[in-house]
Amino acid sequence: MMMIMSHKYLILGLLAEHPMTGYDIRKRVQDVLNVVTNASYGTLYPTLHSLLEEGAVDVQVIEQDNRPSKKIYRITERGESDLTTWLGTPPVEDKVKREFLLKLYFAHNLSTPVLQGLLTQRRDELRTKLDTLCAERDTIDDMRHQWIVDYSISICRAEMNWLEQMESQIQIA
Repeated sequence: MMMIMSHKYLILGLLAEHPMTGYDIRKRVQDVLNVVTNASYGTLYPTLHSLLEEGAVDVQVIEQDNRPSKKIYRITERGESDLTTWLGTPPVEDKVKREFLLKLYFAHNLSTPVLQGLLTQRRDELRTKLDTLCAERDTIDDMRHQWIVDYSISICRAEMNWLEQMESQIQIA
């Protein structure tokens, strides 16, 4: 069964911190790693099942009265070995596909006002994201989380600068 590599190591890394339920993993992604990935339950659970098949994680099922069983996932020695190997290899090129860039690629089919609207919409999205990240940064205790937020802030600012350049080019044309 094929799984997206980044999700595999995302889950292994989180389980290396401590055992978690699928819900705990999703919550941690939402609360701390949302600037790195937007992994959904539809992505996380199939990846967890693949990791179980590989022997990289195991699961403990805890029966509960009047509620579904709770499944607590733990990283195995094999999972720790896979994670350590992955951490020691250079990152591969980021293959993230962005809808905005695809739309921009096809912008020759848009009128200038619509194109300007697309750029303005993206700038507004980035401004909201930047404001949220800056507010979040003030509440962070964990240095690792702070690094991710600082990186994300830098990326937002760089893209906003790039958008300003694009808007200037469109006004000239």
